[in-house]
Amino acid sequence: MTTCDGPYGLKEQGKKVRLLPKAGEQAWALVLDGCVFQDSQIKCDGALIWSNKSRTVVCLVELKGAGDIAHAFAQLAFVWHKRPAFHQLLADLERQGGVRPVVKAFVVTNGLLSRPEKERLEKHHGVRVQEVLHCEASTPIPDLRSRILN
Repeated sequence: MTTCDGPYGLKEQGKKVRLLPKAGEQAWALVLDGCVFQDSQIKCDGALIWSNKSRTVVCLVELKGAGDIAHAFAQLAFVWHKRPAFHQLLADLERQGGVRPVVKAFVVTNGLLSRPEKERLEKHHGVRVQEVLHCEASTPIPDLRSRILN
């Protein structure tokens, strides 16, 4: 089960990711699987939300084992395109910040995916995955901040 890893991170079965804010920024982690979404439809694990005075970014995150990376694309796409509660969150963030949030998708895994396979999955599911991040217990926890600001 996905859980918050402090106010800025998510973790599940040894996979971790975070989004640390700097001065003048806000960030927080939101567990989607089992918290916001308690039904049996597919869903990704969580969202990391970042904002400053002029921009808001919502990072949909799926923490995934090496053997099922393809399913992560389906999970991210379903939340992004077909979950009314996610679209309500985007509308609430827009109303609060005055700017439409940018949505980005990330898979955090210890598996590897070839570029052609990643592109095929993106096209099939209609979702662009910004990064397939490598995450092992012996490596630093990926911080999405640098990946969302470019």
